[in-house]
Amino acid sequence: MLTLLKIQDYLLKAGQGDVKVSLPNLSQFAADCEESAHKQLSRERGEFRIRMSGLGRPLCQQVLEKHGIKEEMDYNALFRFFFGDLTEAALMLIMREAGVDIVDFQKAVELTIDGVLVKGTLDVIIRDELGQEKVWDVKSASDWAYKYKFTGMGGYDKLKEDDPFGYVMQGFLYAESVGLPFGGWIVVNKSDGQVAMVEVPDWSEDDKAEYLEDAKKRVRFLSNPEVKPFKPYKPEAETYKRDGAIIDTGNKLLPRECNLCGYRYHCWPNAILHDRVTSRAKNPPQVWYSTLKKKSI
Repeated sequence: MLTLLKIQDYLLKAGQGDVKVSLPNLSQFAADCEESAHKQLSRERGEFRIRMSGLGRPLCQQVLEKHGIKEEMDYNALFRFFFGDLTEAALMLIMREAGVDIVDFQKAVELTIDGVLVKGTLDVIIRDELGQEKVWDVKSASDWAYKYKFTGMGGYDKLKEDDPFGYVMQGFLYAESVGLPFGGWIVVNKSDGQVAMVEVPDWSEDDKAEYLEDAKKRVRFLSNPEVKPFKPYKPEAETYKRDGAIIDTGNKLLPRECNLCGYRYHCWPNAILHDRVTSRAKNPPQVWYSTLKKKSI
């Protein structure tokens, strides 16, 4: 895609000292960074509102937020989100400097869903080489997410299968609010700086209709004053194979959906972060346990 080629070409020229960043674009970048710092570090709490950016997240999270339960985020998770925002701001600066045909960006939008006015802020509308305008979402990703969710073995279908942050619904809602197609995601790998454009396929119109219908159900559910906090996910047994047999360690792993959730400590106050007991790696990955009875096998 021409947009991606422009980004890559600009960065190559910048690395050779052949470009000079314009003052207006630098000023916009500074404003974007300031907004990110305010959003991530101040984290002001106001009245609960249904927003496009969060409507696709697990409903249990949104209900806890609605009831005023505070997120308890680990310091490194907060820094990771902050760094992600700054990375996305840098990518927007590069796209402007690279001459990408940006029609609009950081546009405040709204959409009436099941009688409720839902607001959001879309990232960018880009006009491609054929003159087609599409809504794109700018994302930063870990090395694993970049390789296995967005590119390589991942892509649109993979994101649909495993979308704890509601990225797909978010994109379709933004696109619907301005009457344009959803192009997909412009993603930067935070580990090595690779950039990719993950396109939503042309046949996704049926998916869009399903997501918009699901959005209606979610808005209706969240608007119900009788809705109480609930915990839908159950711990998973930790098992491993030995001589063809499946052996249960007796440990319980935190549900996958809860690992990155800011309400993890509310739902699982005794959760323990520990090296994966069944791993044989020299440096085993750390995972969350709801119950840790056996620390080695």
